[in-house]
Amino acid sequence: MGKIKYYISGKITGLQPSEYAARFGKAEEHLTAQGFDVVNPLRHVVPSAHWKEQMKVDIRLLLDCNAIYMLSNWEQSIGATIEHDIAEGLGLIVEYERTPKHRDIKAAIITAMGVNFKTIAEDSRNRWHVYARMIYAHHCKKRGEYTHRIAEETNHDKSTISYYLRNYDTEYKYNREFRAAAEKVATLLSEKLSTPTDITI
Repeated sequence: MGKIKYYISGKITGLQPSEYAARFGKAEEHLTAQGFDVVNPLRHVVPSAHWKEQMKVDIRLLLDCNAIYMLSNWEQSIGATIEHDIAEGLGLIVEYERTPKHRDIKAAIITAMGVNFKTIAEDSRNRWHVYARMIYAHHCKKRGEYTHRIAEETNHDKSTISYYLRNYDTEYKYNREFRAAAEKVATLLSEKLSTPTDITI
């Protein structure tokens, strides 16, 4: 294969420049110190380019690499999710700053409700999105996940996740729409829709 060349991927939109620059810079230093060639897309930003045009530039950079390094917040980014899918589809080496958790739950929610994890991690008050967030928190908790860990992963505060967990049973009992969605997700999980290692989010 020759020398491994990593492309760094993670969330940019919605963050302060100082925050995403620090995250990408730290990853670049980490990978470079291990002797890898590294492509930091922040070094190839096209001034005034729209998101779609910048994505084309970034994808071309990715295609010139044989590995991708996913920052811990990648699931909260449409662009990074696209890059992750391309890398997996092409059989590139995929390394994570933090190993994604509960990918089967995320896949079941996408399939049953059409809500991706990026939306779950946003502050959307859309009823359907709130349902998805509540169902995700419920299934994570069932697996023994700590409430504060669920809060960290979904980018919400602990009190919000605690509220979802407390109210899940009530919504399930009295809210027909919520119950139908929850049952679809539970059915997909019980049928082992996918495993954490073979799905694409």
